[in-house]
Amino acid sequence: MKRTNNSNTPRNQQLSGDERIVHRTNLRRKKNRRKKIVIRSAICFIFLVVGIVLALTIFFNINQINVSGDAVYSPEDIIDASTVAVGDNLIFLSKDKINETVTTQLPYVGSVKIKRHLPSTLELIITKTEATYAIVSNGYFTLLDKDGKVLEKDLEYVAETITVINFGEIVSADLGKNIVLENEQPLEKLKTIREACEKSGLKEISSIDLSDIYNINLVYQGRITLELGETDKNNLQKKIDLGKAAIDTQNEENELYKGTINLTVEGKGFWSEETSTTEPQTEDVSEENTSSESATEDEISTSVSSAA
Repeated sequence: MKRTNNSNTPRNQQLSGDERIVHRTNLRRKKNRRKKIVIRSAICFIFLVVGIVLALTIFFNINQINVSGDAVYSPEDIIDASTVAVGDNLIFLSKDKINETVTTQLPYVGSVKIKRHLPSTLELIITKTEATYAIVSNGYFTLLDKDGKVLEKDLEYVAETITVINFGEIVSADLGKNIVLENEQPLEKLKTIREACEKSGLKEISSIDLSDIYNINLVYQGRITLELGETDKNNLQKKIDLGKAAIDTQNEENELYKGTINLTVEGKGFWSEETSTTEPQTEDVSEENTSSESATEDEISTSVSSAA
């Protein structure tokens, strides 16, 4: 559409020559006024941004770094590992970078949180992690935390509370980083096993064989093997509960008992006693048939007791 010249509108045509000049002058003044407002607003915005940046960089520099939380390393070591120094800007710190550098360089640090105390104090809050598992390579132990992070390497001995894990093929086990497996399924399965054992109260697991996730074995106190076979989220807890009940019943009779509990068949368990002169003796520790979908711990314990 062709733009209409304001000077030729019916209203302007009714104006005299002098009036049209005044009208055009007023229009130009309004346009200039708007331009000046826009320019002034832009300049004010730029000055505001520059002022904020200068204020943050000049007035919020660190002059004190404090360390709190779990004392797994000295404050000096933690500050050095964080790569943060006096004089750094407090506002522009990277939480993720600090957490990554500290937890990698100092393996027993599980996580680092930062807290800014304006105008110039930084607090590093430390949460520790603990050795839970160990793997064996070339006759030496490597310690891991519950998430598979490598804490120590090349150890000749580990505490009795540490559970030795057979993961199968290991790609890498770098200090301060999570262990890398050829197949990540064993790590995922280990987490579900740990949760199931905690829920059932089954402790003192000396080793777990996850080299074949379809044929999983747990060893209790180095003397009773629980053969779980293939497991899923639905049957794992039931198998662990049944094994725990069977172990409790056997411990009441003989705390030195050695043998195997075959739990590969869902809802059933069979003892095989370890003997040196005779064939293993097998006895049924299956769950009793009930009208409910799954037996409670008491029902399992009663079933085991009667079977024994």
